[in-house]
Amino acid sequence: MSLGIKRNLLPISIICLVCGSSLGLRINAAVTNGADIYCFMRNGGNTHEPSWQAAYEFIKNKKQGLFKTSPKQAASLIVEEVVQNPTKYEDCINYLGDLYTGESSSIGVNNDKDLTSEVTSTIDSAEKTPKGKYVDRYSY
Repeated sequence: MSLGIKRNLLPISIICLVCGSSLGLRINAAVTNGADIYCFMRNGGNTHEPSWQAAYEFIKNKKQGLFKTSPKQAASLIVEEVVQNPTKYEDCINYLGDLYTGESSSIGVNNDKDLTSEVTSTIDSAEKTPKGKYVDRYSY
């Protein structure tokens, strides 16, 4: 009797091993992450918003389960990936601050006049926001 059970379980266990190993390969085949998408779009000339939306949607859809990734978690995932691979994302390092501020920066080299006007405009825009009001840019 036990010999019959062993003969029946052998094909089932082989099928499980083959299917299980192919599922593992399928999961590992997806090497694209949110940082790849965000940096590719930013380097292509897009501003922060469309690049962020595409990367965030990718991160949300990639994670399976009951709870979805929050925008703050997605931003930290992108920053973490860029920090872990600085040579891969060396063109993207300049854009990391845009994940936590509301402005979009360019990668070009600024001269002193541009830098001064940029600082002045940042100070002016900071004065326009009501004092004591916290604006969360990731509150969807």
